[in-house]
Amino acid sequence: EEIFTWDYIMEQRAKHEWDLTHMGDPNPYESLPAINIYTYDLGSLLGTEYDDDEKAFNFREFFRTHEDGTFCHDKDVDRLLDLMCKKDNLYPYSTDKFRQIFRHTLWMLPGVAAAKALSEKLRKHKVLGNFHIVNVAGNGDEDEENKEALQLVNKAIGPNPEQTYTITLSCGRLTTGVSIKAWTGVFMMSGAFSTSAASSMQTIFRVQTPFTHNGMTKTNCYAFDFAPDRTLRVLADVAKVSAKTGKQTEEDRKILGDFLNFCPIISIEGSKMKPYNVEGMMAQLKRAQIEKVVNNGFEDGALYNDELLKLTDVELRDFKDLKGKIGATKSMGKTSDIDVNRQGFTNEEYEEKERLEKKKKRDLTPEEKARLEELKQRNTQRQNAISILRGISIRMPLLIYGAELKDEQQEITIDNFAELIDDDSWAEFMPKGVTKEIFERFKKYYEPDIFREAGKRIRSITRAADQLTVEERIERITTVFNTFRNPDKETVLTPWRVVNMHLGDCLGGYCFYDEKYSPTPLQVPRFIEHGEVTANVFSTDSRVLEINSKSGLYPLYVAYNIYRSRKEEARQKYGEVNRSFAQSLWDATIEQNIFVICKTPMARAITRRTLVGFRKTRVNAQYYKDLIEVIKNNPATFVNEVRDGRRFWKVNNLDHMKFNAIVGNPPYQITGASGGNNDAPIFQEFAMISTKLTDKYISLILKANWMSPSGGRDNLLKDYRQHMLTCGNISMLKLFPDSKSLFTTAEIKGGFCYYLEDKTIKTDCVFTVVNEDKENTDIRNLSLLNLIIRDPQLKCIVEKVNKINKNGCVASIVSNDTPFGIPSNPRTSTKTPFKVYESSDKDHDVLLFHIENQKRKIEYVRNEDIRKNRLDIDKIKVFNTCSGGSGNDPIVLGKPEFAPSHSVCSQSYLYSKFDTEEEALNFIKYIRSKFLRILVSAVKITQAAPNKVYKFVPLQDFTANSDIDWNQSIAEIDAQLYRKYNLNNDEIDFIERMIKPMV
Repeated sequence: EEIFTWDYIMEQRAKHEWDLTHMGDPNPYESLPAINIYTYDLGSLLGTEYDDDEKAFNFREFFRTHEDGTFCHDKDVDRLLDLMCKKDNLYPYSTDKFRQIFRHTLWMLPGVAAAKALSEKLRKHKVLGNFHIVNVAGNGDEDEENKEALQLVNKAIGPNPEQTYTITLSCGRLTTGVSIKAWTGVFMMSGAFSTSAASSMQTIFRVQTPFTHNGMTKTNCYAFDFAPDRTLRVLADVAKVSAKTGKQTEEDRKILGDFLNFCPIISIEGSKMKPYNVEGMMAQLKRAQIEKVVNNGFEDGALYNDELLKLTDVELRDFKDLKGKIGATKSMGKTSDIDVNRQGFTNEEYEEKERLEKKKKRDLTPEEKARLEELKQRNTQRQNAISILRGISIRMPLLIYGAELKDEQQEITIDNFAELIDDDSWAEFMPKGVTKEIFERFKKYYEPDIFREAGKRIRSITRAADQLTVEERIERITTVFNTFRNPDKETVLTPWRVVNMHLGDCLGGYCFYDEKYSPTPLQVPRFIEHGEVTANVFSTDSRVLEINSKSGLYPLYVAYNIYRSRKEEARQKYGEVNRSFAQSLWDATIEQNIFVICKTPMARAITRRTLVGFRKTRVNAQYYKDLIEVIKNNPATFVNEVRDGRRFWKVNNLDHMKFNAIVGNPPYQITGASGGNNDAPIFQEFAMISTKLTDKYISLILKANWMSPSGGRDNLLKDYRQHMLTCGNISMLKLFPDSKSLFTTAEIKGGFCYYLEDKTIKTDCVFTVVNEDKENTDIRNLSLLNLIIRDPQLKCIVEKVNKINKNGCVASIVSNDTPFGIPSNPRTSTKTPFKVYESSDKDHDVLLFHIENQKRKIEYVRNEDIRKNRLDIDKIKVFNTCSGGSGNDPIVLGKPEFAPSHSVCSQSYLYSKFDTEEEALNFIKYIRSKFLRILVSAVKITQAAPNKVYKFVPLQDFTANSDIDWNQSIAEIDAQLYRKYNLNNDEIDFIERMIKPMV
C-alpha cells in the first residue's frame, strides 16, 4: 500500500503539472480522480460510551446485535443515519447536491450481523431507503446469498449510473482485486485505532478508479472516516516520515506537505470544516511511532536515544560485560559485538552528522559525502548496542502490563520502572545476572518520552478493554499479548493460539481458532465436544487450577468456557442475558471456579490483569514463594497447603478442596542446576504433584524429552516416564517434534507435547505426532514398552524386529559414558585435568581420539594416566560420538571411527571393542546402514546418543560366518537386513524416506 499511495501522489503531481511541461498535449492523468478524506468524531456526537482505547470509536460495540439480529444500540444507529441526512449540514447526504455526488458508495462494517441489520434499517429509512441497498457481507441477505458480490453491485448500479442510487455494505469483500468505477465514496465504519495502514488504504483506494460516462468524468472521490484518531495515525504511517522522535526535519515537512496537498484531510466539527496541516500530522506521527514500538514488543530502534552514538570507552566496556550476561540467556538471538576500540561521536561530530544528513544529496560536496559515509559507518555501534539491550527491552512490556500501582494516575517511567517490580519478580522476568543495579547503568540509553508513552499505551488499551463485552475483551487482551516477545525458554509465554490448541484438543470447549488453528482468531468461537471431559471440566461447579501461571491465558480460556455454561443456564432461566448481567456471570466464574498459583508477585499481577483488568473483582491467584523448591523437596507440604481452601485460598470452609482439572505450562528446567552448566528438568515434578491434587483431569504442555531414556539428566525423568507409560490414564497425547510448531522463538531439542490424563478411566492412548502440519495418529497401550516410539510406522517396525531378534541388542557392546575417564576437553578441564601430547613418544604413545573446537583430533596420552577400562586399551575398537544431531536428524548418528589397538577416547565418544579388524570394520558398516539408524531414532530424540539408544538394534555376527554378507555395499547390506527381519515394501519405503545415507 505504501507503493500504491506514493504512486497516487506522483500521479496527482503529474496531473497538476502537466500543462506546465506539456502545453497543448492531452493530459494522460486527466481521468485520475483526487482523493479527499473527511473525518467525523462520532464519539463527541453520540456519546463517550463508544470510545475505544483512548479516542478511537468502538464500531463493534456501536453496531453490536442481539441474537434476534436487531441492533443493541438501535436508537443510536438511527441517530447516525439521520445525522448523515440532516439538512444544511456538512454530512454526506444532507443536500440534493451531495446525494448526487454520492449516488454510489461503499460502506465498511465490523461484521456480517451488523451489515445484515443495517441493510434492513437502511431500506426503511426515509432518505436512504431511496437507495438500492446491496449487502455483500458474508453470504449477504437471505434472498441474495448465492449471487456473486461483484455481479450484485454492477446489476444494482446498472448501465446508466447517473440514473440509479446504491449503497454497498461489506465487511471485507470487494476491497481487493476488483473495481467498481461508479463508486465515489467509501464510509469507514469498522476497524479500531490499531487497524493497519495497509488495510485502511487498500479500502480507501477502491473508490479511486477512473470513470468516464456520457462525457462526464469522475474528478473527485471521498473517504469518510468516523474515527479521527485512527485516520490520522493511518495517514501518518502511510507517509513513512523518517524523522526521529521529537525531531522534525525539513524533508519530513516536505513529504507531509505533498501528501496533504494531494490527499487533503478535512475534520468536520458541526457545521465547520478544519483542514489538517503539517504540524497536526507531525504530532500524529509521534503517536504512530509509539504505536509501532508497542506493536513490535519494544523491539524497535525508536525506543533508544542518541546517547548510543556517543559511547565512551568505559561505557563500551559496560556493554561488553552486559553482552556476556545477555548472550548467556538461552534461545536469545545472537547479539552483536561491541568494538571497545571505537568510541562514539563527540558532540561536535554528532552535530556535524545531523547537519550533513539534513542537506540534500545533490548539495553535498564530494568531501562532505565521504565524511557523511564515514560517520554513518560509525553509526553501526548504536545498532550493536541496541541488539544487546534487546534482551532487557523485550521483557519490559509484560511487566508494564502487569504492574500494580497504588495510584493509577502515576506514570511508569524509565526512572521508576525498576522500583515498581519486586526483587523476586525482577529475577524471574529479567535476564539472569541483570540486576536492578546493572539496569540503572543502562536506562540512560532509553528515550524517556517514548518509553513512558508506550507504557501508557499498553495500559490504556488494557484499561479500555474493561468496558467491552466478555468476547471483545478477550480479543483485545490476547491481541496485546501477541505483541509481547518470548525472551528465552525459561520465560516462555504460551501464545493464545497454543493455549487454544492445547486445551481445545485435550478438554474441548469454546475455541477461538479454526480447525487448522490458523493464526487469525475467529470472530465467533467454535465449540469442540469431548463428551464427559468437556462437560465435567467446564461445569458451573467446577474448580480448575493452573499450577504455574505467568500470563493468565490458560485460566482465561477455562474461565470463558465455564462462563458460557453459566450464561446458558442463566439464559434458560431468565431469558436474554444483557451486558451487565453477563459481566456479573464472568466475575462469578473468576471468583468461584478459577484458581491460580504463581511463582512471583508479578506473575500474579499479570494473571489478575488478564482475567479482570483494572477492576476490583476478586481473583484466586496466589503467590507461592519458593514454588519450585517446595514442589521438588517437600511435595506433601505443597499438596496440603493448596488443598486447604480455608487458609490458602480463603474462599470457603473446605479443608480439602478438590479440583476438577489441573492445566498449564509448568517451568521446564532449572538453569545451571547444582552449580553446573546443565539444566535440570523440573516440569516432571509439577506433572507428578498434579496427580495428587485431583482425581479427575490433568492437561499440561511439556518438553517431550521424557518420552525416551536417551541420556542427559534422564535419571530425573525416569519415574515420571514410568508413571505416564503404566498409569493407564493417558487418554490423549499429542507430540510436536519440531518445537517451532508451537513456540516459534524457542528451539527445544526433542520438541513439545501436551496430554490429557483422565483419572476417571483406564484406557489406551490416542497418540498423535505432528510433523509439518501433518498428523499421524494411532491407538496405543503405552505400557508395552518402557518408552514412547514417536512414529506409529516406526513402532510397528521395532515390534517386528524385536519379535524376530534372538541375539540381544547392540547396546550390550557399546560402552558407558566417559569410558576411559578422560574428559571431553582434556586440555582445559579443571575437574579432571589430563595431559595431552601432539606427537608420539615412548612415554606417551597411546592414541587419544577427542574433539577440540568442534573438530575431531587424534593426539597422544600416557598409558599410566588412564584409570578406567585399562584392559581394553589394546583392543581394536570402533568409536562413535555420544551426542549429535537433534533427534530428528535424518543422519541420526555421528560418523563412526575405526581405532587400532593401543587407543582410547575422551568423553565425547563411546566405544565398542573387537578381537579382529574385520569385525570392527563390519560393525562400522552396520552403523552406517539405514536399518540400524532408523532403530536408533526410535529411542534417540535429542542430541544425546548414550548406549541405551541402541536398545532396539539387534546384534549381528560381524565375522565371516555371519548370515549378512558384509563385503557388499551399504545399500546391499540394508537390503539383506530388510529381508532378514521380514520388512514389507511400505516399511522399507518409510526407512528409505526417513534416513539419509551416511557419506
